Amino acid sequence: MLQSDSVDKIVMRYFAAVTNRPFTYKERTYHPVSLKVSPLLLRDYTCPPGCGGCCFRFTLDYLPSEDRPKSAKRRWVRIDRREVEIWTDAQEDNETNRCQKLLPDGRCGIYPVRPFSCDFELVRVLQPVQSTSTRDAILTQKLFGRGWSYQRVDGGKGALCEMKPVTDHSTQEVIRKLTRLKEWADHFGLETRIPDILTVIRRGSLTRPIVFAPPGRQLSFDLGL
Repeated sequence: MLQSDSVDKIVMRYFAAVTNRPFTYKERTYHPVSLKVSPLLLRDYTCPPGCGGCCFRFTLDYLPSEDRPKSAKRRWVRIDRREVEIWTDAQEDNETNRCQKLLPDGRCGIYPVRPFSCDFELVRVLQPVQSTSTRDAILTQKLFGRGWSYQRVDGGKGALCEMKPVTDHSTQEVIRKLTRLKEWADHFGLETRIPDILTVIRRGSLTRPIVFAPPGRQLSFDLGL
């Protein structure tokens, strides 16, 4: 069994928030939930050198169609009784709690081919603590909740990233990241709400929170889709 398997996070948190139909993963069935998309999703952020606080050891995962480091190996992930191919650098020979690709200056040694789990940050899916809660899941962009505790490469403590106002560049980056998430969901055979979310963003309509209800329930207000 892999330690810190990033696919668990991708499936159980990201897919679970955007799916339009139930799916089963690791003996648990995930049903579509109400998803509130926050305007804060479009914010920009900084990633200064000398930090690397978030670069913990976990699996580095790729679709078969994505560029990847030579250290990645093929494996299969089971979802809905299907076996899905992905490629993974499991860092099996890494005895530390830090990513092997982390450079001394806090930068990523494989940045041009960074895995999805790293690329998607600082986009967050906030889910209710209790699975029976009627509260919406929230899609936003925010700093790490425990960033204050992260150990940096410069010997200090606390992540150095900061949130910045929305820019054209940050908006395009969110579109790119959500598009990559859709590619992952498509590869896993899931239908999602990502196309509708992207339409809202591209139209410049994400100026207040928008709730995407599960199929069969009306949205909080007419999106003109």
